[in-house]
Amino acid sequence: MALQFESSMQNLVYQMDAGSGRKVIQAVLFALFAFAMATLYTFTNFQGLRDARAFDEAQLARNHAQTGRLETRCVRPLSVGRLAERDPDGAGAVQAHPDLLHPPLWPLALSGVFRLTGVPETGVPTTAAVYGWDYVPVAASHLFTILSALWVWLIARKLFDPRVAALSAGAFLISDLVWRLSVIGGDLGLAMFFSLGAVYAALWAGDVPAGAAPEDGRGPVWRWLLPLAASALLTAAAFLTRYAAGTLALAVFLYLGTTRRRHAWAQAGLYAVLAVLAVVPWMLRNAAISGNPFGLVFHDLLSGTYLFPGDALFRSLSPEMPDFGAGLYAVQLKMMANLRAFCATGFGLGGAGVLLALFGAMYLHRFMRPSSRRLRWCLVPAGLLLVLAASAFGEESLRALGLYWPLAIPYAWAFFLVLLDRLQFEIRSFAAAAMTVVLFLAGLPLLLNVLPPRTGLPYPPYFHRYIGWVATMLEPEECLMTDIPWATAWYGGRTSVLLPRHIDDFYDLHENRQRIAMAYFTTETRNQPWVRGLSDPGAPEHSWYQIFAAGKVPANFPLTHGRFIAGTDQFLLADRPRW
Repeated sequence: MALQFESSMQNLVYQMDAGSGRKVIQAVLFALFAFAMATLYTFTNFQGLRDARAFDEAQLARNHAQTGRLETRCVRPLSVGRLAERDPDGAGAVQAHPDLLHPPLWPLALSGVFRLTGVPETGVPTTAAVYGWDYVPVAASHLFTILSALWVWLIARKLFDPRVAALSAGAFLISDLVWRLSVIGGDLGLAMFFSLGAVYAALWAGDVPAGAAPEDGRGPVWRWLLPLAASALLTAAAFLTRYAAGTLALAVFLYLGTTRRRHAWAQAGLYAVLAVLAVVPWMLRNAAISGNPFGLVFHDLLSGTYLFPGDALFRSLSPEMPDFGAGLYAVQLKMMANLRAFCATGFGLGGAGVLLALFGAMYLHRFMRPSSRRLRWCLVPAGLLLVLAASAFGEESLRALGLYWPLAIPYAWAFFLVLLDRLQFEIRSFAAAAMTVVLFLAGLPLLLNVLPPRTGLPYPPYFHRYIGWVATMLEPEECLMTDIPWATAWYGGRTSVLLPRHIDDFYDLHENRQRIAMAYFTTETRNQPWVRGLSDPGAPEHSWYQIFAAGKVPANFPLTHGRFIAGTDQFLLADRPRW
C-alpha cells in the first residue's frame, strides 16, 4: 500500500508541475487576477453611472425584463414626431415608446441579468452614495471584458506563440484603456467579446492548407465553413451590440479574401452574406416602426452641426431638415472639426503608451507567418473607416476604437520580442528585465488612476437621491420633462421626455400627445454656455428664457408651481405642489 500511495503522490506532483493540473492552476490564477483588477478599478474609479448611453441602455434592459419589449422611458421629441408622421392615428405615443437609437443585444443581455438578480427598484429613498443597481451593468461589462482577455490570449497564440499570448493577455488586463471603457457600464465590453471572437474564428477559417477547395472533400469544407459561419454570426452579434463594431467586418472580409487558396473572395463574400442575413430581422423591425433600417441613428450625422448645435435636432418635434447639399456641407464641417479634436486627444487612446508606440513601429517589420502579416494590414482600412465614422457621428462613437486595442497588443509584444531577440543579450535576465519594464509602463496609467485622488460623484448633474425623490412625486403613468431623461428613466422609472428645443413643442406634446405633469431642470441646462445666449430674441431657445434665466413661469404655462433643489442648481415645475 505504501508503494501505491507513493506512486499516486508522485503522479499528482507531476500533474501539478507539468501536466493538466498546471494548466488548471494557471487558469485559476488568471481568473483571480482578472477579477482582482476589475474589483480594484471599480472601487477606485466608480461612483455611479455618468454616461448618458449607459443610463439609456440600463433602463431599456429593465423595461425589457418587465415587459418583454424593447420600449424606452427616455423619449426624445424627434422620435415622437417621426412616429407621428409614420402613424398619424397613434400620434407618436409617448408611453410604451419603441427604442430607435440602440442596437438590441446589450439591453437584452442586461435584461437577462436583471431576471436573475431581480428587477431594479426605482424612486426608493436611500442614503447610499452610489445607487446599488448601478453596479450591475458595470459588473456585466467587466465579465465580458475578462472573457475578452481569453480571446486576446487565443488570438495571440494563433498569430504568434505562447509567450506573446501570455504577455498580451497580461497587458490587456493591466490596460487602463480597457478598464476605463468597461467601467462606463455600457455595451463596449460585450461588443469587444463578440468582435474578438469573430476575428479568432476568421483566423481558423483562413487556416486551411493552400490549394484546398470545397470540392476537395468533406474535411476541408467543414474546416473552413464552420469557423467562417461562426465568424459571420459573431460579427453580426458585435454589430447588434454596437453599430460601430461593424467596421471590424471590413478587416475580417479582407483577411478572408486575401488567403492564398482557391475561391478566397467567394468565401469572403459568403461571410458577408451570412453576417448581413443575421442582422436583417433587426433592420426590418426598425424599418417597420420608423421607415429606416437604422431607426434614428443616422440623424446623429446632423446632430452637433451648425444647423443643429448640440442635441437640438433630437429636441425638435418637427425639425426643418436641410436639403442634401446643405446637410452634406454641415456634416463635412463637423467631420473636420472632430478630426482635429481627435488628433489633439490621441484618438481616445490615452493611456495606451508604450504598447501603442510599439504597435505603430511594428508595421516596419515583416513577420514570418502570412496570417500575421495579412491581418495587420487588414486592420488599417477598418480602423480608418471607424475614425471617419466617429468624426461624422461624434466623440461618443470614437470609444469604439477601443475594440481594436486588444488586436494591437499582440502585435506590439511580438515586435518587441523580435527586437529583444535581435539584441542578443548575453545575460538572459536583461531580456526579462526589459519585458518587465514594458509591462510596468503599460500598466502605469492604470496604477496612477487607482491611486488617490479618486473620481468623485457624477454630480452635477446626476445624483440618484435627487432623481429618486423627484420620481416619487409622480404616478407610474405620469410623464416628466427634463434635460436628463436617460437618468430619470433609470433612477426614477418614469417616462421622461427630453426638454424640447422650443417651448411651442412642449405645448404640442402636452396638449396633443402626453400630459406633462412635471418639469425637472438640472445644471445640464442651467449651467450650459448656450443659456447665456437665451436673451437673444433670434435664438430658438429664447422661448425658454423666462424660466431658465429669469425664473418666471409664462402666464399660459400649465406647470404653475416651482421649487429649487440643491440651492439653485436644480429647478422643479409641477402642475400642483407635489412636494
